[in-house]
Amino acid sequence: MVSSVGNSSGINFVTSVDIKNLDIESAMMLVQSQRAQLLEGQLKTQMEDVSNRNKEIAKLNDLLDKLRTQRPGGTDPEKWGNMGADKAAGREIYAAVKEAGLTMPTGDDEVNEPGTGIYDAKQKTYDTWIEGIKGKIDSLNSTQQLDMIRLQSLTNKRNEAFEIMTNFISKMSKSRESIVGNMR
Repeated sequence: MVSSVGNSSGINFVTSVDIKNLDIESAMMLVQSQRAQLLEGQLKTQMEDVSNRNKEIAKLNDLLDKLRTQRPGGTDPEKWGNMGADKAAGREIYAAVKEAGLTMPTGDDEVNEPGTGIYDAKQKTYDTWIEGIKGKIDSLNSTQQLDMIRLQSLTNKRNEAFEIMTNFISKMSKSRESIVGNMR
């Protein structure tokens, strides 16, 4: 019986003691199978990372669109503009800006809820936020490109592991057929 040692990802690994008790074919199959399982786990994690980053980029793009829509028109950087069409929309955009980690101005430029009850901000604040979001999106896109390269590499390694395992099974089968044929 082959005992194994588990790790935090739930994948079991054969110890050296276990391999000593196996024939070479079984040991090779076991090691290759575990390699394929490890790569499959890494691939799954990488795909989740890529998916989460895509969601984050989409969220930032949505906020960017909302800020561009709400930004006061004209060239006066001191002009105030509502952050939404109504109180709920203004609060939603305000919360999204804070969640995105953008800087909230203080003093005379402070974002607040004046008499209308809708958050408002100056045009220059909108411009600062828009540039900040663009920077965050660019950074995430760069990271995403690296993630995609890593994902491709893991996919290639996983495919290679399965190919090696398949070739090994094929060679073992041919070898056994040859032995049985020689015995006849």
